[in-house]
Amino acid sequence: MKKKLALLFYLLMFAPIACAIELTEITLPAAIEYVQNYSPRLKIREMDVELSKNKVDIANKLQNPTIGSFINIGKAGENDPQFLGATQLIEIAKRHPRKKYAESEYKLSQENFARYKFDLGMDVRDAYIDVVGAKTIRKLIDEQYELITELDNIAREKYQNGLATEMDVFQTELTLNQLKIQKNSAQVHVDNAISKLNSIMYSKEDEFDSVSNVYANDFSDLLVPSPDFELPDLDSILEKYLKNCYYVKIARQEIDVAEKNLTTVIRKRVPDLEVSAGWAYNENYRNPQGSFYGGAYIGVNLVNIPLFYTFTPEIKNAKIALEQANLKYYSVVDELVKDIASAYSSFHTAKANLNEYNANVVGDSFILMNYAKESYKRDKSDLISLIVMEKSYKEIIIGYTNALVDYCKCWTALLRALDVEELAQSEVL
Repeated sequence: MKKKLALLFYLLMFAPIACAIELTEITLPAAIEYVQNYSPRLKIREMDVELSKNKVDIANKLQNPTIGSFINIGKAGENDPQFLGATQLIEIAKRHPRKKYAESEYKLSQENFARYKFDLGMDVRDAYIDVVGAKTIRKLIDEQYELITELDNIAREKYQNGLATEMDVFQTELTLNQLKIQKNSAQVHVDNAISKLNSIMYSKEDEFDSVSNVYANDFSDLLVPSPDFELPDLDSILEKYLKNCYYVKIARQEIDVAEKNLTTVIRKRVPDLEVSAGWAYNENYRNPQGSFYGGAYIGVNLVNIPLFYTFTPEIKNAKIALEQANLKYYSVVDELVKDIASAYSSFHTAKANLNEYNANVVGDSFILMNYAKESYKRDKSDLISLIVMEKSYKEIIIGYTNALVDYCKCWTALLRALDVEELAQSEVL
């Protein structure tokens, strides 16, 4: 009894415990909504926007006053006044440009946040498509494994009946062993794709998985249109979407920031006013001759006069920054046009490839595969021909699945290049 208890204690304390992670299935729209509401990376970027918003109030601040006194001690105070008053620095033509500059930076941070949020949603789309693609290939290999298992049983039965050679059994076993390795690799690809999806979504409570295990015919679960539609020409798309792309708006806003910064720097050359006011007084015992009478005083000073330092280097830097922003804008527009054109071309190529598979490859290969299978069962063909056909069919279906993945990801890439989550319904002809 003691030995049994000791063994149980050992198993509980030291034996490894395998815990399978339970995955929560989630649709693609729900995954995008989740990451855009709960992603900590997005929260950090949102805090950057809040910081920029607070900088507007900081830039609009008034200078605090200074309260001071001037007291004479000893003989120095006889017949001379004491002073108690306040000094206020008044900025001339500086606070308003500084506030406008901070507001422009705040708007820039909002545009950057919107772009990051959009990119995060697109990253989820790509990762989700990869998960479904990996699952589709895993399912295909599982089906092929079942097919070869069936053929292996048929070959063994024929061998026992003297209708097949031992080489046929060896060939099916070899093919099964190859498929076992491919099954393991396919599962690894699925696990990696799910891991990538969860690294983007970053949930401490749940591990997510796609609802879809294979590609649906209408692609609606992946937010992708059916491949039987035509997009408008490239020029029409550029005319409608280019000006509203995030990168264009960000580059345009960076020009505004540089302009506001230049104005702020130039205004540094304007001197400020320092106004002081207070009360001058003297105690009676320090004023025996009665030669001093107390009263208010006021003073005005002109400070920060650009005499020794005229802020010329700062103004030059601000002008250079403005020139850089303008050059960057034209560079961004040019690069974006090329990216959109490339994404547009890639999508059309992916769509053409997928339609070619659907029209002329997949259906015929499936028919041939079934014909070869039935022919072998009826002793009208040999096993080698069937296995060759099986491998060819598997390569075709894997190629078809890759074409599906490419089509979906090219659609996402086109949306990402246009900076839209979906094209307007009127744009899909």
